[in-house]
Amino acid sequence: MEQHSGDFSVTVRDVRQLTQPESDLLTLLWVLEGSVNLAVAEGASQPLAADGLAIVNRNRRWSLRSAGANAVMILTLSASWLARLDNAFFAVDYQITPRTRDADDGLRRLMRQLLVSGLVNHPGHYRLEANRWLSEIALLLATRFSQPIASTPRRDTEKWSRRIASVVARIDANYQRRLSLQEVAAAEFVSEAWLSRLFRKEVGVSFVQYLTALRLRHAADQLLTTRKTVQQIAREQGFASTRMMSDLFKRQHGVTPRQYREQHPLELARPRPPQADRWQPVAADRLYARLNEPEPRDRESPPLPINPPQTREINLRDRPARPVALRHTRMVVTVRELDDLLREDVRRELEQLHHALPVYAIDINDPFLSSRLFGTGWDDPQMAGYACWYNLQQIFSWLAEMGWQVILHTGVTTRSDLLQRFLQLAANHFPPATLNSWRFVWHWSPQASEAARQAAWRQQRGVLHRLLPQPQLGIWHRFAPSDPGNDPLFHSPLLAEADFLACQADANEQLDLAQADSSRLASSEHYPLHKLRQIHSALRQRQLNLPLWLLSWNTLTGDTRDTNGRFFRGALLMDNLLGVADQVWLAGFWLNSGLQGEARANGKLDTSSLALHYLHGLPRPVYWVLWLWRRLRGEILVHDKNLLLLHHQGHYQLLLRNTVVYNPWLSKIGRAHV
Repeated sequence: MEQHSGDFSVTVRDVRQLTQPESDLLTLLWVLEGSVNLAVAEGASQPLAADGLAIVNRNRRWSLRSAGANAVMILTLSASWLARLDNAFFAVDYQITPRTRDADDGLRRLMRQLLVSGLVNHPGHYRLEANRWLSEIALLLATRFSQPIASTPRRDTEKWSRRIASVVARIDANYQRRLSLQEVAAAEFVSEAWLSRLFRKEVGVSFVQYLTALRLRHAADQLLTTRKTVQQIAREQGFASTRMMSDLFKRQHGVTPRQYREQHPLELARPRPPQADRWQPVAADRLYARLNEPEPRDRESPPLPINPPQTREINLRDRPARPVALRHTRMVVTVRELDDLLREDVRRELEQLHHALPVYAIDINDPFLSSRLFGTGWDDPQMAGYACWYNLQQIFSWLAEMGWQVILHTGVTTRSDLLQRFLQLAANHFPPATLNSWRFVWHWSPQASEAARQAAWRQQRGVLHRLLPQPQLGIWHRFAPSDPGNDPLFHSPLLAEADFLACQADANEQLDLAQADSSRLASSEHYPLHKLRQIHSALRQRQLNLPLWLLSWNTLTGDTRDTNGRFFRGALLMDNLLGVADQVWLAGFWLNSGLQGEARANGKLDTSSLALHYLHGLPRPVYWVLWLWRRLRGEILVHDKNLLLLHHQGHYQLLLRNTVVYNPWLSKIGRAHV
């Protein structure tokens, strides 16, 4: 039996001698009858008895030998097809080990179904059903049979840091697809500029130069050892086009790929075995007889778990030379306006929150001079000691007693004379320590002219610097989701005068959840971190080093099946929080969804930021994520997509998280002590 497709092939052969050259195929072997000897690369021969399984990873030479009759099912999977399913599929190797024994029967069952479907289905329908079983096989391989890639000695490898060794391994595993420095930097949780400098320093070439040289090296080998067309080789090796590969190839070798192949005609014979292959197909009736046999009664394997455990070994002695401590960003809690801080329920909720999660500052969302506390006549000298200032005294004294900073908002429409009058009167009512705890955020208005913006900014900045001992005035702006770096704010002279830059990062702003597909949802998984990196990059281009305040942010949310079925909320929040903490000076959260809803005049659900509580103080998911995050501390030993390992005072903390899941009911986020 033989079934061939562009993505896979299934053959059943009676093999006496079979040798296969290096290729970009993942091969699965199942001995249906008899026995064979498997040799991979230059390794020792491995006997495979009846019902034996073996996996041959890509880019490996392998051979089968047998002295007697046998039947071997050979399943080959295209690397490009597997990479389309999971772009990190080849970041690991795949092996049959004693640890996979409970999953071996599951793999046999799936391969049997694939074989049966090829025997009984109409050729036109075969590929549809085959894709079903192949996808399940790929999932089973990824979850149960993965092993860390065995490192091969390489020149100058011992001079590389662990970071660069990890980056090179990632490139080697994914060079056949579109791979960017931005993607690798995000996976390593570092900036592009920093990684680019370190890569060139240790490897000696740039990221792009290394990637291009790797692709050209594999392309040259394919030209000499296969009969694939130049177009096919270019596509398989990750080049954008055949023309691009030809130009780069000629620049390096001095000849085109076709001329290179013509100059080395004998090389095509290199992978041929010393002895000719000897094998014959297995007759269909023989396969029917084998597949109709009942399963052995003594084999009672447990059912295959839907979400099986995965094993990863970490050597605790292999620590980074310069470990980085886990950073906890300051937490800001947002309320609607000053008047809310007179409510007993709000005060009680804030005090309880502070007891569990340290609060750094209270953010007043609405412009504070528009508060209902500032009624008619508040700035009248004859009214200065009455109800308004009594309430303000209650609010700011309580905030000072709690030790919290206060963030007050102004904008282009804020009257400078009223701001000046308020600060003059405030100096008579509050001690200097209270005034020093105030931070002012000025809202950049895209609708106003540049002249109006500059006039309002400098008037208010002048007032603060005259009346406050340690004034801090920053700019808040809602950057466009597509390209924040080109925003007019970065071309305004006001930015150089600001003490900090405040912003928001709402993943929901870039998507129409009713029309979003899975690929766009996946690209938005780390949107807050991606946006912050864009803003930092724009600041560096202006040679500005401003603290970044993330006053509101959110990950993807919504009521669609795709959103809720793809992301596990707690793990997604934790993943973004770990990334955001290294990028910002402080991060903001609404106190509860009730106050957040009142801030919206249209009554719609506000997804611009995360609320810590529901309407009546019941904690929301982000509360528990912050609760867990605050308990993580120490030096970072390992930090990748799903794992965080910390060392603190002789103890270890292990955090496991899975943001993208096959079934959200089976996903977990948890902490373990080692």
